[in-house]
Amino acid sequence: MEYKLIGISCLILIILGLTWIKDGEHMNPPLKKRTVIDIVTIGIFWAVFEFLDKSGSTTYMNEIVLVINASLFFFFARMVQLICQVNPMIQELTQYLKSKGIDMEDKEK
Repeated sequence: MEYKLIGISCLILIILGLTWIKDGEHMNPPLKKRTVIDIVTIGIFWAVFEFLDKSGSTTYMNEIVLVINASLFFFFARMVQLICQVNPMIQELTQYLKSKGIDMEDKEK
């Protein structure tokens, strides 16, 4: 589980970097505040893990594994989304598909 937490920590920092590349000084919340938020989030993940690891309790192990795996999936999906927003090749593909009449927006029923 330590490797998954290292992965989550890295993904959060990569997302912070990609958001800064994408928005620059117009980040909402600003870079300093966002950095504090992300470091606290990483700290919470590690604090919960250390507490459960040192306690030796396996009562909530299935729930913890579910939360860790869901977090990995969420942060990975967010990273991919930001890469697609920053990457000019993806942006050009989107513009090309729109010019051909392909609507990429979700339609509500």
